[in-house]
Amino acid sequence: MRRFIPALLFVVLSVCACAGVTSSTTSSDAPLPTIGLGSDVGEADPIGGGVDFQMVGTNEIDTVIMVGDSITVASTPQLEEMFERFGFDSVFIESKQGKRIALSFGSNPSGVEVAEDLIKKMHAADDTKGEGAAEDPFDHSNELWVVALGTNDIGQYSGPGESATAVDEMLQAVPDESPLVWVDTFFRDRPDATAELNVIIRNLVSQRDASVIASWSAVADDDGNLRNDGVHPREQGSVVFANVTGNAIANFLQLT
Repeated sequence: MRRFIPALLFVVLSVCACAGVTSSTTSSDAPLPTIGLGSDVGEADPIGGGVDFQMVGTNEIDTVIMVGDSITVASTPQLEEMFERFGFDSVFIESKQGKRIALSFGSNPSGVEVAEDLIKKMHAADDTKGEGAAEDPFDHSNELWVVALGTNDIGQYSGPGESATAVDEMLQAVPDESPLVWVDTFFRDRPDATAELNVIIRNLVSQRDASVIASWSAVADDDGNLRNDGVHPREQGSVVFANVTGNAIANFLQLT
């Protein structure tokens, strides 16, 4: 039986036009203002996009854990449909506007904190099973992790070293034995900072076993995908975002 749990361990997003991308200030101890949205939502158009992947052996995946920001918030219905089509038994999506990779503020925990908290809850649940439980109750090899973070981190650090530290913290938070798909970032008005962060994400993810990049940046700015702010997807863009993520997963896990 498939389970979509949109609001507990991993709250997945209210589909809201108010997504969150932060301003260029470098403050790290307070939430940053969000960009307002304009323009009408475009028509859905189920087109795919460019995907970079490293082929791995078939995995027996029964749980998907996705952590994202406002881009995921806007694309949740399309993502849920994609995950259901693949037949995953359990899907947990945690996303919120303004979510950062490794910085928590107020009621918005970082991706790192979200991952750590969920793993603790999973382990606590395994501890209650008693006799008859799996031989290794803390084995996460049956989980696929999808990280779609970084947009709110673009241009927020003093240099690439700080960006790399944040990305590395997220990679450390994901269980070593779990396959990982990281969806990269796009911010039209900050091309240099976006490219810098995507290079860092790509380089660090490539050093992790069983990991792959889904290249949202390759198709995000195609005609009709984004709202006027150059960050948040229209309805068509949400379909494309889900397709990019799904194509990466399908190729990565040999689901097709």
